[in-house]
Amino acid sequence: MQHNEHIATLGYRLESTSDVALVRPLLETVKLEPVEDDPQSPASEYLLATTRAGGLAACAGWTRLSDTVVLHSLAVAPPSRGSGVGVSLLAAALSHLMDHQPVESVYLMTASARRFFASYGFIQVEADEIPTEVRSHPTFAMAEAGSTPMVRHYQRGPRGLDQCAFRLLENRTPNAVLPTGSVIFFKQAGQMLEANYRGGPVARGHILGKIDGDHIRYLWHAYSDEDEVLNGDGHWRISSLPDGRRELREIDDQDVTLLIMREV
Repeated sequence: MQHNEHIATLGYRLESTSDVALVRPLLETVKLEPVEDDPQSPASEYLLATTRAGGLAACAGWTRLSDTVVLHSLAVAPPSRGSGVGVSLLAAALSHLMDHQPVESVYLMTASARRFFASYGFIQVEADEIPTEVRSHPTFAMAEAGSTPMVRHYQRGPRGLDQCAFRLLENRTPNAVLPTGSVIFFKQAGQMLEANYRGGPVARGHILGKIDGDHIRYLWHAYSDEDEVLNGDGHWRISSLPDGRRELREIDDQDVTLLIMREV
């Protein structure tokens, strides 16, 4: 899979499978009920983050329906929590879905991670707004009391960058250190834009900028794992993809693309 250097810098590699037996022990450890596929329905797919020794550190699982997806499993093994692998894995899973066979919406049910999923553009949805085929999925049909249904819609018209996550696809800027696959989380208030990120040697990074139409002028600063403070400025252009996502591109004075980030 492409653009996953960030996960590699965390000490993991990506694999994919449709065999629920491979993820069952992890799901049961974190008290998630494995989804048993109906022979008459589409099989679930899983994206795995494994350690170099072959252990399963995290997984994301989903079922593709007609024009929607139900994200039914996101689990991180206790020893890997806090490493950032869960954040990176979810971004990789959503990007994989949309890059290979775009859908209109991704649904999920969560009991305690509403704020986490909101940072990826998921919003709470009422039961009567959920398609029948989604409500019939085991994740929704057997949801525990207190769970919240959420959805990430694509192709829903113009919107800002608030509560949006982008994934770094290319980075050829001078002295670039942030690895591809890194996830950048945005917040917007009026024309003011902020973002946070980390990855590779970047222990913590922050962006502050201004949106003017399809252009963003910004300043950035970051703290490295070598105790250095880095900073600079830049200019992004915003463009839209046919599937409803957006890209941010860094263009130099010769109109050469130096950096590409794609919405997840």
